[in-house]
Amino acid sequence: MADPNDPGMDPSEPTVELTLNGGGLRLLLDAVTCRLERWSGGDPGEQVDLQRMQTLLKAAILEITFGETGQR
Repeated sequence: MADPNDPGMDPSEPTVELTLNGGGLRLLLDAVTCRLERWSGGDPGEQVDLQRMQTLLKAAILEITFGETGQR
C-alpha cells in the first residue's frame, strides 16, 4: 500500500500502481479478508498491513459504488 504520507513507508522501496474495476477490487478484498481470517501468526507488521489494505479496499469499493449510483 504505497501511501506517501505513511511514516512507516520506505521511500526507496519500489512501488506499483494498479488500476482495477469494481470486480477486481472485490476479488482482491476477498483474498485479503481470507488471509486475515486464516492468520496463523508471524510478523505482526504484516497483519497490520493487511488490515490497512482491507480498509483501503473497502473504501475504494464504496467510492466505486457511490460513483456508479451517482451516474444512474
